Amino acid sequence: MVSRTGVLAIFGAIGFAIGFLAFLAAPAITDALAIILPQIIVDKSIAFAMVSGFAGAAISTTVVNVWAKRP
Repeated sequence: MVSRTGVLAIFGAIGFAIGFLAFLAAPAITDALAIILPQIIVDKSIAFAMVSGFAGAAISTTVVNVWAKRP
């Protein structure tokens, strides 16, 4: 059995890694959104933060749900 601290550290590391990768991918995603939706004008730093936040939240929520449903 893994300690609570260990589990929280794992979730934190996963969230950090996904947020980091999302930040690296954000320029391509925001450029694609700017082409697809030209009428929406958002500062690039806000768009980067939103992409990173959405990715980190989605992945960490999924990981916690999968972990909570384990036998």
